[in-house]
Amino acid sequence: MSELSEVERRILSELQEAGEENIAAMINTIIDPTGNADELRSMQEALSSLVRAGLVRMALSTDPTKKLVPLSGDESLAMSAKIGALLRFRTSDRHWTWGRDLKPHIVVTSAGRARADSVLEQYGYQWWRQQARR
Repeated sequence: MSELSEVERRILSELQEAGEENIAAMINTIIDPTGNADELRSMQEALSSLVRAGLVRMALSTDPTKKLVPLSGDESLAMSAKIGALLRFRTSDRHWTWGRDLKPHIVVTSAGRARADSVLEQYGYQWWRQQARR
C-alpha cells in the first residue's frame, strides 16, 4: 500500500461517508482557498494519483436512478487534467467555483472507501481543520 499525500488523504476522508462529491465543493472543503493556482495543481495531482491507484474515478453523468456513472481510469485521468480549466476563483466570497458547464464529480471506489476508513481511523474527521486551530 503506497503512502498517500496529505491532499489525497483529505479527499478520501471526505468521500468516505457520501461516496461522491463535485470537484469545486471538494477543493473548498479540504483547503482554505486563496485563489492560488497551486491549489488547483495540488488537487489535480492528488486526483490523478488516486485514479491511478484505483481509489477514485471521475463521473459526469447519472444513470436512470440518478446514481453517478464513473468514467474509466483513462477517462478519469483525462478529466482530472482539466481541473484548471473548469474552476475559477470567486474573490467576492473567496472560494473556487465552476467556470464552465462541465461539473465532474469524484466517486470513491470500493478500494477507496476501505482506504478512506483507514485514513479516518488514523487521523480522525477533518484533522487538518483541528491542526489549523492550534
